[in-house]
Amino acid sequence: MKITHEIVQPTPKVPFKYYFHDENSPRRVPSHWHRNIELGFMVSKNTLLVKDDNQENEYHQGDIWVINSRDIHETDFINRKSVFVFCLLIDYDFLKKIYPDIDQIHFDLRGKPTCLKQLIAYQELEKQLRMMIQLLQEPRDDTFNLDLTGRIYILMSNLINNFSHKVTSNTSVNESLIDQALKIINNNYADDLNGAVLAHELNTSVTTLNQQFHQTVQMPINKYITTVRLLAAQKKLLNTNQNIDYIAIDSGFNSTKSFIRNFKNWKHTTPYQYRKNFAELERI
Repeated sequence: MKITHEIVQPTPKVPFKYYFHDENSPRRVPSHWHRNIELGFMVSKNTLLVKDDNQENEYHQGDIWVINSRDIHETDFINRKSVFVFCLLIDYDFLKKIYPDIDQIHFDLRGKPTCLKQLIAYQELEKQLRMMIQLLQEPRDDTFNLDLTGRIYILMSNLINNFSHKVTSNTSVNESLIDQALKIINNNYADDLNGAVLAHELNTSVTTLNQQFHQTVQMPINKYITTVRLLAAQKKLLNTNQNIDYIAIDSGFNSTKSFIRNFKNWKHTTPYQYRKNFAELERI
């Protein structure tokens, strides 16, 4: 299972993908993650709720935000009227090449700042994003890719210099180990999988694996596996008529009781009530 939900537009030979969220897009994008850096810009008058890294933020017209690599996040609009959001998914491997210390960077941008220096930088971000929106909707000429790629450099330089801090850790990130672990979890979350089994398969220790997960996704390995199972169950709740018992076992939980307990800790409601509430929202 690949846990991604955005409908993205690939742009050949440029280091990013993008998507426009408009009135025809789903009102809610369920919890998901990706390796890229996501940069969002609320163009229209509306309210967008974004839950990212266990924080919930409201964004309004003119707001810009960053979602860090591998952060689990979800979005929900108050309504579908006059919706227009532009999001860039900037390729992590590209960023690693042009800025080798990107693993140590954590971005802090969540809407319009109050500091004057940051506000000036923020206005430049908005200018570049508006120009990219315009370029992406116009006929393409020979300089199209150069222009877009150049703007990515400008955006990332601005973000790193003005809206980020360095993460200090004694543990260096093993990208290969993390990517292998994520692949195994995503493909085998329904099996009898835990930190010890995964560490054995990757020929490392549970301690090392937990250190790596704390460094990259800010949670222990077993909690991450549970989160992936919950994401899978959430998708089944919203998109199928399968009963709760079947969803629990099919998503990797050893019992319905365990599934309900973990789901309530996550969403503060039962799976049944969550499905019912979502169905009622969709009818509005």
